[in-house]
Amino acid sequence: MVGADHSPNSENGNVDTSLQYANLTENQLIEAILNEHKPSRNPFVRGVWITIGSIGVLFAVIGIFVPGWPTTSWLVLSAYCYARSSQKMFKWLLTNKLFGAGLLEYYRTGRSLPFHSKVVIGGIICIASLGSIYIITKAGDPGFGQAFIAIVAIIGIWWVGWKVPTTA
Repeated sequence: MVGADHSPNSENGNVDTSLQYANLTENQLIEAILNEHKPSRNPFVRGVWITIGSIGVLFAVIGIFVPGWPTTSWLVLSAYCYARSSQKMFKWLLTNKLFGAGLLEYYRTGRSLPFHSKVVIGGIICIASLGSIYIITKAGDPGFGQAFIAIVAIIGIWWVGWKVPTTA
């Protein structure tokens, strides 16, 4: 990888991406990110990833206009999906005049999110989970579905809140 520091700098032995990407030019950074991800070979799976990624881009556009609605978080989701579906769409997202700078900053800072984005993501997880629990309860589930949703929600909030690095 271009300009990569191959010494283990994190607790799991992986290269610290903030050091790995820190001194790269924008073009080198884009190429390094693209080389890191390979799309699925299954056309159906690629279609699912493209659909989810496109919804994420739509939500990111909403975030430009609605205060408090995260933009970078939706772009990260879209980048993840496009990286698994289409190098062309992933590169478009990374080089997009509207979104590219924010997404490249996400990669350059070691894949971290601002605190306010984490709060909004946690809120969305809570609202979606509570809505799902309500619907499943109305459908007559004896409690297993609700417990599963609650456990997954707690894990999701924990992951975003404590495992994803926070930027200032």
